[in-house]
Amino acid sequence: MDNLANSRKRSGADENTRPTIPCDERVKLWMRSGGRCAFCNKYLLGDDFFEYEIPLGEMAHIVGWKDSARSPRGKDPLPEAERNNADNLLLLCAEHHQIIDKSQLLGDFTVERLREQKRRHEARIEHLTGLNVDQDTAVLRVLGDIRGAPVEVSREHVREVVLKHANRYAYFPFAFDRQSVEINLSNLPDPEQLGQAYWESGRAVIDQSLTRLADGVRSGDIRHLSVFALARIPLLVHLGFRLDDKVPTEIYQKHRGDQETWLWSKDAEAVAFEYRLLRDSDTPEHVALLFSVSGTITLDTLPSDIDERFAVYEVRPRGATPNRDALRARASLEAFTRCYHDCLSHLETVHKPAREIHVFPAVPPAAAVVIGRGIMRNAQPALKIYDRGLSGYEYALTVNA
Repeated sequence: MDNLANSRKRSGADENTRPTIPCDERVKLWMRSGGRCAFCNKYLLGDDFFEYEIPLGEMAHIVGWKDSARSPRGKDPLPEAERNNADNLLLLCAEHHQIIDKSQLLGDFTVERLREQKRRHEARIEHLTGLNVDQDTAVLRVLGDIRGAPVEVSREHVREVVLKHANRYAYFPFAFDRQSVEINLSNLPDPEQLGQAYWESGRAVIDQSLTRLADGVRSGDIRHLSVFALARIPLLVHLGFRLDDKVPTEIYQKHRGDQETWLWSKDAEAVAFEYRLLRDSDTPEHVALLFSVSGTITLDTLPSDIDERFAVYEVRPRGATPNRDALRARASLEAFTRCYHDCLSHLETVHKPAREIHVFPAVPPAAAVVIGRGIMRNAQPALKIYDRGLSGYEYALTVNA
């Protein structure tokens, strides 16, 4: 299963005297490594580009096969009789095998470093292959521009986050590269350039992209969903509204700071939320809802048509100033969700004649998805979502119309 000729040439070995790696040790190594390179995770049991089903892996010695200075890391106390055992071998792609055995790099790729690399890689493979089928999760990525700045989330980071947070294996059922259900909004011009057509175009892209997701839910291929979304807030509200409520869904939030990550913080304190009445009115059919989470929205910043006829409510952190780090902990998003649902129940009681709620969101992306997801189709008022543009808040789109 490895390219022995190339391996022997790189190590300067005598092909006539070098012991053959026993078959059972070869099988043991390939099984423990999951058929993947211990450094780059490349799949080594075939070549997708040429469509050849041939093994591409090479078995590399941690301690060189011979107690000799010519054998990479060969001058080690490990007995020669144990050097062809799986415990002393790494499964690598050809590129990384060549790198670790370069004479000028032997000071970097020490026995200790290679043993630790082997331990971490094989432990990860053992954990992932031990996950039950119900521990997988389909990934939905929404990639867009935030006021001219392109944003994205890598596949590798997605895998790391869902494994660490939810002990789930991220799988990608529909994209042509088998990586994810992906909604790409980055090609849309800014709403400042396109106007109302921007929101309609963005909504159409989301709706079309989610058809594959709906098919997967109906067929039973998707039993759990993980959402990584970063785009303009009104579009994320629409995304949340369109997500199927028949499968459990985990919504992730991008966190900025010393290290940008989508992994929920275990150290951040949970933030509680409350809703309150900012301005009452005598016309219960008119109601507006402000979300002051990542920033504060004041009454004087609302459009002129949200006048004295409107009762205005606000959802905000309890006992804290709104800020962009309000949702660093997973428990904070849960608290926001509960508060939002309680607020909707209150509005249904007090403002029963209202057919629509005017929504002004200053929220992180995960909260925007929650806002749309929390509306019951055809049973609760429509949400008229506003976006803050260069000249103030402007109407963007409506969900549950």
